[in-house]
Amino acid sequence: MTAEHVFRKQWNGVAGDLLPAYFAMVMATGIVSIASTLYGLILFAHVLFYIDLSAYIILWIFSAERILFFRNRYAEDLRDHARGPGFFTVVAGTNTLGSVFVVVMKDDTIAFFLWIIGFLLWLFYQYYIFTALSISKTKPLVEKGINGTWLVATVSTQSVSVLAAQLSQLHHWMFLISIIMYFIGWMTYVLVMSLINYRLLFLKLDTDDIMGPYWINMGATAITTLAGALILIDGSTPAFSSMLGLFRPFIAGATFLMWAYGSWWIPWLVIIGIWKYSVGGGKIVSYDPLFWGGVFPMGMYTVSTYMLVKAASLNELSFIPRYFLYVAIIAWIYEFLGLLIRIAERLSGKWNFKQKTKEGTANTDVK
Repeated sequence: MTAEHVFRKQWNGVAGDLLPAYFAMVMATGIVSIASTLYGLILFAHVLFYIDLSAYIILWIFSAERILFFRNRYAEDLRDHARGPGFFTVVAGTNTLGSVFVVVMKDDTIAFFLWIIGFLLWLFYQYYIFTALSISKTKPLVEKGINGTWLVATVSTQSVSVLAAQLSQLHHWMFLISIIMYFIGWMTYVLVMSLINYRLLFLKLDTDDIMGPYWINMGATAITTLAGALILIDGSTPAFSSMLGLFRPFIAGATFLMWAYGSWWIPWLVIIGIWKYSVGGGKIVSYDPLFWGGVFPMGMYTVSTYMLVKAASLNELSFIPRYFLYVAIIAWIYEFLGLLIRIAERLSGKWNFKQKTKEGTANTDVK
């Protein structure tokens, strides 16, 4: 077997087994880039933007190959209760990248194009996955079928709302869509979170069950807060004040409620993480692609709190995002370095194979 065959085998292995939730890397990198921009770390934010854009393109290349050559696996994942909700990260990743173009790169044209793609993806994944799982004849027990990944259904919906709100000054019709998506995402969180709380409180919980996506318990509230804050800010302008109308007091209260409840989750997530690694004996310093689902909420909590302070004049909270930004940056660096090490290990394995092949060939020639 030649080195090229090994490389192709590894490539097909990555494409065939690609984790549906891997677009969480795009979400995490994008939101940390936005948070860095808000606090003046412009160079770092631009570096993150190019990493984010590259990751988005590479993941779509792998996804396209998976759809074309591993369509059965792709279809099975879409109909799987555990892996299926991971596809919602494709929607959220697309819209988060669009938000990066708005905030970091100041390019509303590409952002609008990404919003269109994101909205179409939202329609497909939302209705296909929920329909497929509803009519499935074989369904798992709650403890096996529900986890924090399910809340990406809320995140994907609110990502459509966020980008629509950011672009509504240019396209006024998007403001109403932003409000509609906000309410859909808000209600989705309440329903899904009820199941997750039931799973956590009344069913057996092992250390292996605690994964990065449980941080989305907080992350989903954070992006809901961001969507609500942007709607309130846009709604204070003459162009949208009449449209927001009677909804304004409700959105203001519902948004602060989400922020408060999301803030409650942070200490619990830290405590449960300590329990996982102290009792379960897991390796803290190891790369877990699912932890991108933990980095994203940290960045989103920073941005959403920043915008909530601005929308509701809650200056007493302004110190929180100022410091939480560095928590998000450290978490992103930790996960990104883990990814680089994983890639280096794979490339090193390929290089070692080349060397062994050359040595084998040389020995054959000598004989």
